[in-house]
Amino acid sequence: MDKSKGNESNSNSAVAIRHHDVTTGLKVLNLLDEKQLAAAELFLKKIIATDKGGVKSVNEGLAILMRAQDLQLPFSTCIEHIHVVSGKTVADIHIIKSLLSRAGVTWDCTKDYTPQYQYTDGNTIYNETQLPDYCVRCRTSAEAIKVNSADEEKIGVYPVKWYADLSGKKYNEFQISDKCVKAINVTQAQKLKQEGKFPIIRIPAVPIDFVTEYKFIRYKRILDKTVEITATSHFSYSEAISAGFFEKDTYKKYARIMIGHRAFTLGARDIASDVLMGCLEETENAIINGTIDNTLENYQDSIINKAEYEEINENE
Repeated sequence: MDKSKGNESNSNSAVAIRHHDVTTGLKVLNLLDEKQLAAAELFLKKIIATDKGGVKSVNEGLAILMRAQDLQLPFSTCIEHIHVVSGKTVADIHIIKSLLSRAGVTWDCTKDYTPQYQYTDGNTIYNETQLPDYCVRCRTSAEAIKVNSADEEKIGVYPVKWYADLSGKKYNEFQISDKCVKAINVTQAQKLKQEGKFPIIRIPAVPIDFVTEYKFIRYKRILDKTVEITATSHFSYSEAISAGFFEKDTYKKYARIMIGHRAFTLGARDIASDVLMGCLEETENAIINGTIDNTLENYQDSIINKAEYEEINENE
């Protein structure tokens, strides 16, 4: 028992040293000291000449330098992953994740761009993202009937069936009329069409939305007690549309990655606001300022790992 406590103490000590040890490469600068400020400006001018990190001016470089010191991060990393947008320093997702990891926060992606469908009890259509608590998901209408019989307080719901005609137009089961004739395949549908009928073919369920969800866990010492803190965050395709994310091609091409980053940032702010110290993620700041288009164009390389995204698509 004592040995376990000792190991826990050593582990906490190591984490504390790593967290408080500033290894920015520039050490700690007093920007109110004229000599140190002049030295920092000279250094930044050399950095600007190399186009490293996209720093455009000395003032931008000083802003990033101050943020690097506040977050206790290496300056060489910050100039590549922290940018100045509309007068604010904003970080990309890689900085956000590194800060949470350093603080001992763990997370699990419980929904990775998971499709959401419509369900029905035979009369009403429910969106999966807005299912009431009294609804129980079932695979078929037969299972739903059993749920209804077992508990009057519960309503069994099952996926809405979808159909398509020969022109490719899609209908759910509540949109088809008595004039429609169900065919088992295209060949039968074409024969029915030649007979003057209106054939439809059963197709897989059509998703109404896509959601990414993260669950975070963090342990903190509060009043000499270890407290477990949890947070859950999510972001969806429909929310991205409402925010105007798809007005540019960048987000359309990388919808899954960008929505995942947005979902992660929302949870990170809930679980570790004391770690982020008010630092906004780039797309988060763009939503507030209404500059989402410029942000996606200017910083898409830092927000999105294109090689990683292409590899994911190939695996799928």
